[in-house]
Amino acid sequence: MQTQMKLLLLVTLGLGGGLGFAAGRGSAPEASHDELLSLLERQGAQLAALEARLVPASRQVRCAVASPGGAPGLDAAWLQAELSRILHEELGSRREEEKQARTPVPEPSTESLMALQEGHRLVDEASSARRWREEDARAMRRVLRGLNGAQREELMRRFAVLVNAGGVDVQVRGPPF
Repeated sequence: MQTQMKLLLLVTLGLGGGLGFAAGRGSAPEASHDELLSLLERQGAQLAALEARLVPASRQVRCAVASPGGAPGLDAAWLQAELSRILHEELGSRREEEKQARTPVPEPSTESLMALQEGHRLVDEASSARRWREEDARAMRRVLRGLNGAQREELMRRFAVLVNAGGVDVQVRGPPF
């Protein structure tokens, strides 16, 4: 019985595929490539016309850097001086950044450390309550006034991670603090 079912299934699949192929061939358009060839020829003509318009324009492109005197061509001495000036500016600003990076960051004040602790407490309470309310936002605004830049960034990053992870529902209109 199983063998007959398998045989019947194979015959049905074969006939279905064959009939589908025959129906597709019968409804296929004429095998004429004339229309396709004419479309390709028109595309080729359009590309040739576009290329003919672009080649003269590309030959007319000139250097966008003009010499200070407005004379045609490029003054090599002026260009060298300009590049030298730019390099000195960039290297000078980099040295200034390195000098600022080497200067030690002053120790935070006791008040700012206490404010930071208060900010962490607010975030912890919001995390356990799983909501951030208007009262929390007002308290956080007061706390942020007493923090230095690094402490403020630390606290805001911690709050953002908590919100983005779905750990707290912000129920505040406008900014969260």
